[in-house]
Amino acid sequence: MRRIKSNIEVLSQNELMLIHDTVLKILDEIGMKVPNDELLEMCRQRGCVVKGGQVLSFPKKVMEEHINNMRAASIPKIGDDAHKLYGQISTQITLVDYTTKTRRYGLRDDNLKGIMLCEHLKNIPFTNAAVVPSDVPYDIADAVTIADIQKYSTKPGGTYILTPIGAKYVQRINSLLGLKSGYLLEVISPLSYKADTLEMALYFAKHGGAISVAPMAMSGATAPITVSGTLALEAAEVLGSSFLVHVMSGQFPVFGMSCHSSDPRTMLCSFGSPNQALFAVATAQIAKYYGVQGGCNTALTDALMPDFQGGFEKGVTAALSSISGLCSIGCQGIVGADQGFSYEQLVIDNEWIDYLNYITAGIEVTKESIGYDTIKDVGIMGNFLGEEHTMEFLRDSYWMSEIFGRYDWANWLQDGGKTVLERAHEYVQRVASGYANMEPALDADTCKELDKIVADAYREVT
Repeated sequence: MRRIKSNIEVLSQNELMLIHDTVLKILDEIGMKVPNDELLEMCRQRGCVVKGGQVLSFPKKVMEEHINNMRAASIPKIGDDAHKLYGQISTQITLVDYTTKTRRYGLRDDNLKGIMLCEHLKNIPFTNAAVVPSDVPYDIADAVTIADIQKYSTKPGGTYILTPIGAKYVQRINSLLGLKSGYLLEVISPLSYKADTLEMALYFAKHGGAISVAPMAMSGATAPITVSGTLALEAAEVLGSSFLVHVMSGQFPVFGMSCHSSDPRTMLCSFGSPNQALFAVATAQIAKYYGVQGGCNTALTDALMPDFQGGFEKGVTAALSSISGLCSIGCQGIVGADQGFSYEQLVIDNEWIDYLNYITAGIEVTKESIGYDTIKDVGIMGNFLGEEHTMEFLRDSYWMSEIFGRYDWANWLQDGGKTVLERAHEYVQRVASGYANMEPALDADTCKELDKIVADAYREVT
């Protein structure tokens, strides 16, 4: 068996159906506020009901048809195999320096350093922006950032699209490069959208962009305090958003349930509570019922430093996400609950993802891998260090790391007694040291065209 298989559940069939029935009631009887007349009319033509105040009701029959269409579509489904994980970057407002325990607003230069670092992290396949650059006009910060990523990164990447002005220039950049734009349509829980987010979603849909969804209902604040109540509200927001995306673009987005709980002592959003593991397993069951791939905000932490709490909260929730079959986890490199971005944290996250993927890949069991003939040749009281079988299977049989320590006490002290944070910091310093002099990944003529688009963007807002 080359991948771990599992069938983990937290919801009985009756409980799953009760959540589903509640979801349909929410969408039909309460609806969602959709402040965009064009989109409202498109939905009305698909059988929805437009109420006063730009509230859109999704009749049960309409939503059941949408769910059946999702199930019938040729889109990836959740299976019984543990899913290989990878990390993405969620663009933050601030940059955190773990070594000095300080943070500041992000700069364009920080993203350039992040681009070079991502080139060396195999489990971070997308070079998304580390920060929103505060030294760039806000209305075009997204476009300037996209231009930098496309110019210097060999990996695909992006950032949050912040404004309709920025969206226009992002689309120009991607059109120049023959790329499809991506846009995250976010719900303002409970059950509403901002007008500009719908405007941008429609804009990108009309230009063939990929639209994804990820509501972030928060137990006790923007959702019921209970896990079950939050699941029902979040699932309604995801299904409603999925319907809107399908109306706009014909796409069926991944069933991303990014719900969280709030800490009742502080009312802060919690990224690392054990509820995240429960949300993950339940999300996998709900997504499987609706016939689509699912994702959940797991592998996160509330810890503000890479300590035991951080590792435990990330590890437990990531493992349960993976063996539940979810296709995505929360974004990495984050300090606490969206308190900032850290280069060192991203390096550590890249490493533990590799560790977990090694486990979920399972083990190879063949006559060759068992190596009976080698066992026989070595015999009683021998050793296997110099055997050809050892050399042949060594790389696939033991996970190596330069970030996680594997020392005895004396050698660890001799090496300076370094912590995982110190090793991660040294790694960042080494691989990203030349970021200020990076060579573009694009040819000179294309770079000039990108620079012209960025210059046009600056002229519009200054």
